[in-house]
Order: sequence, then structure tokens, then C-alpha cells
Amino acid sequence: QIPHAIGYDRDYEGDLSFFQPDDFTTLSELTHIFQFISPGAIIITIISLVILVLWERPVVKARHWLRLVPGPLVSVTAGIVMNQFLLQSFPEFAVTGEHLVRLPIADSGADLLNSITFPDFSQITNIHVYLTALTLAVVASLETLLCVEAIDKLDPQKRVTPTNRELIAQGAGNLCSGLIGGLPVTQVIVRSSANLQSGAKTKASAVIHGVLLLISVLLIPHVLNMMPLASLAAILLIVGYKLARPELFKRMYAAGLYHFVPFVATVLGLVFTDLLVGIGIGMAIALFCILLENYKTALYFHKKQKGNKTYIKLGENVSFLNKANILQTLDHLPDRSEVVIDATATRYIDYDVFEIIQNFKIEAEQKGIKLVIENLSGYGNIEPVSNALPHTKETQWFLTPGRVLEILQEGNRRFVHNLRSNRNLLEQVNITREGQFPMAIILSCIDSRTSVELIFDLGLGDVFSARVAGNVVNDDILGSMEFACKFAGSKLIVVLGHTHCGAIKGACDHVEFDHLTGLLEKIKPAIDSLATPIDDGSGSQVDVFVQNVAERNVQLVVESIKKESPALEAMRQHGDIDIIGGMYDIETGKVDFFLDN
Repeated sequence: QIPHAIGYDRDYEGDLSFFQPDDFTTLSELTHIFQFISPGAIIITIISLVILVLWERPVVKARHWLRLVPGPLVSVTAGIVMNQFLLQSFPEFAVTGEHLVRLPIADSGADLLNSITFPDFSQITNIHVYLTALTLAVVASLETLLCVEAIDKLDPQKRVTPTNRELIAQGAGNLCSGLIGGLPVTQVIVRSSANLQSGAKTKASAVIHGVLLLISVLLIPHVLNMMPLASLAAILLIVGYKLARPELFKRMYAAGLYHFVPFVATVLGLVFTDLLVGIGIGMAIALFCILLENYKTALYFHKKQKGNKTYIKLGENVSFLNKANILQTLDHLPDRSEVVIDATATRYIDYDVFEIIQNFKIEAEQKGIKLVIENLSGYGNIEPVSNALPHTKETQWFLTPGRVLEILQEGNRRFVHNLRSNRNLLEQVNITREGQFPMAIILSCIDSRTSVELIFDLGLGDVFSARVAGNVVNDDILGSMEFACKFAGSKLIVVLGHTHCGAIKGACDHVEFDHLTGLLEKIKPAIDSLATPIDDGSGSQVDVFVQNVAERNVQLVVESIKKESPALEAMRQHGDIDIIGGMYDIETGKVDFFLDN
């Protein structure tokens, strides 16, 4: 639009090729046009740009009556008025001829009908007709899709245009236009943006716009022919700036090279070739970047700083492109480490990659690597892992205390290996709204690091959770346990302590504070049952003592439950439930159960 803005209009509107028909290129044309500068065109362009910029300012938008008039309409009107003024006062500066819009004018209905050209069906076997039609269809479709993308971004309501419907409408329009000798149609950014700037809200605006254009071309072509191309160029320059402002380039760069490189390649391709080739270059480089990104991101792994443990989580689609990357990752794993390969999210895995992982099992044994492979059932298309569901009354009834313990141990194993069952929490909400059938009740500390639902990889409705500092027991908790086992069907009671417990440390230090004093008193029996260590100044003996007290406290709470609740003890003796203790290590995530109290 720069040539039109300064008055050089010899190159036809819409010529997007880098090599121009006049033996110039897009870049050399920009230097050549300065030999044909039109002062009048420059004046009109500047006035039009000023109006368009001012129309976007808050001072104009704040006035309702000004918002009713679109800025482009004001800009074009001002261009016409200014050019008419120049014609009257300074004719040497006025723009005429090729610098104005040039529409054919039909003086009568007969002239209009004579301008219609019907198809020459004698050329129906001419292969060049079909090649030209295919080229027009591809170029017009690409331009339409690009305009759709641009307009959707400009739309304040961020609606999404149905592209299939848009292309079908374009094809139907081109069929009708071609049958009467019309030019091929495509979506154009300037008309769509004009609709948006005019406050258009619905699809009817496009139809109304088309009808108004038709009426204008038929009834007032002489007025349209007064419009300077410089005014239209100013409108398109503003639209182009909105679509490609510097912030867009910064945002694309911030999105990463995989997005920025195809973006820049497309821009350069459009400038130095033409629309079709430029888009093709951009798509080819984008495809290469997608393959490269897929090669690098089909899996990710996180090395835990403590414990020499490596987690490898496979992506959804693991193709042969990822073979080298995965092989390199496995080859660099250290000896005598722990490795977890999680394929829970994988829906497709190439046979070569599957074979690499199977071979790694043998290599892992030789290197002393402790290997865990989760949910890798085969190669090719892999069935998705089923969602874990809450227990029903029937499944709960068939559970035994031993089986519940196995489920908790399996869940903790997944937790330790950074794995988790597939769960749709909203699905679980819908299932449990009619009732709950938890398999266990777990008494644990209030420590923020000891959430039993996470530690045992559980979901909604799986267990009752009772929490109190120091995992001590009182009548309220005993009553809750009796409800869980007798009336809700739970099969296992777990008293879960943990390492580095603040409540245990406070009891060992004889902390006294308001209500906390009474709570810590419940831990004193565990302290009294162990020999007090001699502090050697290093603190290690004290730490060991606190750990021993925590374990002893769990054992005493288990015995207290059996002793203070005859109902629960009777159910245990009958084999309906079991009551066990366990210790959670906050450094490793592992739970050790006390199966022999």
C-alpha cells in the first residue's frame, strides 16, 4: 500500500509477487516509486491517517454521536473533499486518472446487461482452464483463511468463524460470479475490518455490506470514482499495523523459536515470493519445527535431587522420531539408580521405541538399575487406562482387611514412583452423590505433608480421613471409627504417624500452651515407655529418640483403640476389620506398616 499512499499507482492492486510485471521487484519498486511522488496523494494520505488515528482515541470514542460514524468512512470522505478542493484551488496537486478508483459506469440497463459475459463452453476441454481454476481456488482459499484468522483476532467478542462454511460460500459465490463473467471472490480484510469498526455484531452485516456495495456500484459509481486510492491505502496501512504491530513480533518471539521461526519465514516468504509460495514456505518450516518439537518433547524426565531417582513420562504419541532421543536418555542413566517409565498418558507407541524399552529391562538388571514400568501394555495404538472409580456397596462388601491393606500399599508405591491412577474427579463426584462406601478409616497427623489421599493415591469416597496433631485418639475419634466400620462398612483402621513430627517433638520438649498442653499429654505414655537419651551435643541421639517416640506412639494408639472400643475389638476378633499402624517418611514418601504390633 506504500506506493498508493504516495501516488504511484501503475502497478495493479493485488499484485503480491516479488518480481513485478514491470521488471521491478517489491523492494526495488519502493525506490523506483519516489520518481513518481504525488504531493496531493501524500497530503490525502496524511489527512486520512490522522483521522483514522484520532478516531481510535478515547476522546472520540467517548462521544456517542462520533462513534456512530465509522472512521474509514470519515477518512474516505475527507479524501474526496480534499481532492476536490485541490482540483479547484491547486489543480497541479490534485490526484486524477489512475490515482482514483475506476469503476465502469453503466448509463442504462442495456449497458449493464452488455457487461455480462457468459461462459465459452467450447473451452471445456482446455486443460489450462482447469489449471487456472485450481490456482484461483487455492490462492483464494488461502487468502480467505488468512483473513478469517486475522478477523477472529480483531473481533472484540473473540468468536470463531466456521472455516468450512466460509469456503463453501466462497466456492458457491465463485461459481455464480464466473457464470456471468465476474472476478473470483475472496474474503478481504479491509471490508471485514470495516464491519467490525462499524459495530457489526452478526453475520447479517456481511450480507448488508454486500447489498450496500451492489447498490453503490449501480447507483453512485461516479461518487465512488472520486475516491483517491491514497485514502484506501491509509485505511489498509492502519489495518495492517493492527494485525502486525511490534507487540505481535515480541509475543511470537516469547512463544519460543518453534513458533517464531515459521512466523518469520512466512513473512519473508510472502515478501520475497508471492502469497502461495510464501505460505508454502511457512508451512514447510512449521512442519519441520513440529517434527523437531515432537522429537524433543515426546517424553520428559525429572531427576530427583535426593535418592538418585529418575522419572520418565512418555508423551501421548511416541513415534519413530522419538527413538533416538529416548535411546540416548536411557543410555545416560546412572548405574544402581531408580528409574520409573510412565506410559499412562500414551495412546500410541512405535514398535521400535517399545523394543528399546523392553531391551532396557535386561540392561537395567546388568547395571543394577531398579526399573518400574507403568501402564505399557504393548505397541501401536494403546487402549487408554481406565478411570479409577469409587467403591460401590458390592465391591466394598467383597473386600477383606488384607486386600484393603494391599490397595493402600499399591497406592503408596505409585506415589513413591511419582505415578497416579487415572481419575475423573467430576465423575467421582457424580458417582458418590448417592452414597459413600469407603474401604478404610485412616487416623493421621494434621501435618500439611501427610495428606493420606495423596500418599496412598486415593480419590473421592475411598477412605475416611481423621486428622489430629500427633495422631492421638479420643472419644470423638473412637466414635468416628465405630461409625466408619460398623455403619459405613470400612474394613481397615490405620493409625499413621510420620517422621519429623512437630507434635511429637513438642511433647518431648515438654511444650505447654493453652489447649495444646492437654493434647501433648496424650503422647507422654510413649515418651515414658522409652529410655531418655543422653544428649551428646550433636543432637543425633535426640532425633533418634523423637523418631522412636513417634513409632511407639502409633503402637500405643493402636492398642488404645483395641482396649477402649470393645465394639471395634470384637469386629477385629471376628475378622471383619483389622487395626494396624504405620509410619510415613516425609523424606521418601514411603509408608511402612507395623504388621506385628
